[in-house]
Amino acid sequence: MVRRLIFLAYFSLCVRNLNAVLYDCISGQPANSTQLRIYAERNNIEVCTVDVKPCDPEEWQRVDGSCNNLKYPSRGAFRTPTIRLLPLDFSPNYEPRKACDGGDLELPRKLRTELLCSGKVSEMKLTQLVSYYILFSTGDINSIHDPLNYLFNITYCCTPKGKDDYRCTPIKVPVHDPVHRFSGISCMNLTRPQSFQTYGCLDNNTDFVRIVFQTPIYDLSNVYNFEQGFINHIRTFKNGLLKIYPAENGLLFPETDPESIICKLNQRPRETLCHKYLSNNAIGPNIMTILFYRQHNKIAEELHKLNPSWNDDRLFFTARNINIAISLQILLYELLPILLGRKNLIKDGIISCDEGFRDLYDENIEPLMTDEYAYVHRWFHVIQETSMKFYDKDGYFVKTYPLVNATGHTGMLGVDDNMVYITQGSFRQQSGGFDFIIDPDMSERALGGFQLATDVGAFDLAKGRYFGFSPYIKYKEFCTKKSYKKFSDLKDSFSSERLYRLMEEYKCPSDIDLMGGLWAENFVKGGMVPETLYCLLVEQLRRTLASDRYWYERPNRPHAFTEDQLKAIRKVTIAGVLCWVGDHVTEIQPKAFYIISAKNPLVKCSSSKIGKLDLSAWKE
Repeated sequence: MVRRLIFLAYFSLCVRNLNAVLYDCISGQPANSTQLRIYAERNNIEVCTVDVKPCDPEEWQRVDGSCNNLKYPSRGAFRTPTIRLLPLDFSPNYEPRKACDGGDLELPRKLRTELLCSGKVSEMKLTQLVSYYILFSTGDINSIHDPLNYLFNITYCCTPKGKDDYRCTPIKVPVHDPVHRFSGISCMNLTRPQSFQTYGCLDNNTDFVRIVFQTPIYDLSNVYNFEQGFINHIRTFKNGLLKIYPAENGLLFPETDPESIICKLNQRPRETLCHKYLSNNAIGPNIMTILFYRQHNKIAEELHKLNPSWNDDRLFFTARNINIAISLQILLYELLPILLGRKNLIKDGIISCDEGFRDLYDENIEPLMTDEYAYVHRWFHVIQETSMKFYDKDGYFVKTYPLVNATGHTGMLGVDDNMVYITQGSFRQQSGGFDFIIDPDMSERALGGFQLATDVGAFDLAKGRYFGFSPYIKYKEFCTKKSYKKFSDLKDSFSSERLYRLMEEYKCPSDIDLMGGLWAENFVKGGMVPETLYCLLVEQLRRTLASDRYWYERPNRPHAFTEDQLKAIRKVTIAGVLCWVGDHVTEIQPKAFYIISAKNPLVKCSSSKIGKLDLSAWKE
């Protein structure tokens, strides 16, 4: 009977596409009969393998990410394993590493309250749009399956039941906690990161390999559903368009599923909006996902007018190609120079001074994402301003709304003028400060109505331990090629006060958590982020530039842009995107990541100062 079930499972996968090959996610090689038998017995073939149709060297970039590298066709697809810059560092049974004296490291909540102050500080030069776009870009290469796990599946880690569940890793609240010593809250629900071991693709006695469901390349996989076949659910198959759902307020959104549990905070029956095939997550990336989803259709519509003879596929994939390029142009050439320093990025080869093509591709480098890259983006939680200011279409202040209450509350965008208010607020409101202070809502109730108490900073630090990251000083050594044995060796990387705080909380430099070190570290010269954060981001960006066969700046990729088309992409700014697809955005400052000022005043969207997309270069 068991053999028959295995045969049926394998047969059903094979007949889906007789020309496709099942690749093992872990090895990146075609799955052999032994692997398929084991996966079938464990009923996890769908998770542990990826179905890859034969690659055509000249085909459009696939939505599922496969065939990005012709030598390794499954690399670049969703569920491609992450890699590590430094070796895993765990105690037995994948428990967190021990301190230098053999004892346990300090509690994450205790470290967060000591290393990060809680309060309100604004960055007076930058807008809320900065954090929105950072989270949106991170969502392109990192999935939210872990939060979904402890929010909907395993919610009992702070109960007696959780003590016996290996998957539970609750955040303990110290007895003398500055906030909760009188609240009665002594624990925050949290689960162990999911891995290929979790899903049975690897045995439990093998090295931990984190599973990520997103593609490891920047391809707007958070806009175009990356799962095999799911793109067919959101395409209309007419003129290259995506399906649109008109909400109560007349605005246009992706297709909705009113009954989804993900949007349980919706106030039904009025609030029905909940993305059916896209992620319903934090409000900032949610807004950006909607805007780029709409932008695809705007591009497709214009292309159809320019080239009425083009068929649906050509319109769809050309629009997607342009949409991806715009998202990357904004990230690399508009946002990252602000955060990391333009001169730094040019020196390290991440951006170019030339507006023309550049080709850094190396087929021998697999399109893989480091765990460190995705993880250190969590540092940007400290810049989040959680008191969202709503502005109407004319720029008048309406009210303040808690950002954390909007997480998973997608339905609010479909009623009243909330989508208008939040979009307007994104470029009118200041960002949170780039400092050592975290917003109170982020430190106490980051998940709003989903959990009674959530300290996102403590969660971030704890996750680093359960990911098995090496101590901070090992990454510092990786970046600087220097040795750090004593606290005094770190004096050039921290202010005296920040170094003192670290010495108070950690017994040895080798105890410092990666996130703990980033919270206290000096900023890179010319940038607004910690030195080691800069290093780890740039290391991965170099890999991405070298490993993505479809990188938009390449002249030798399939369906590459012409010189005029690339120049048109380079002119687009986030302000231009908001003018084109933002609801009732009629005026905006040209540099929308910067606040409105005398040097950066509001101008009409029709102004030549706004970096808009000109598609005339695509007319045949």
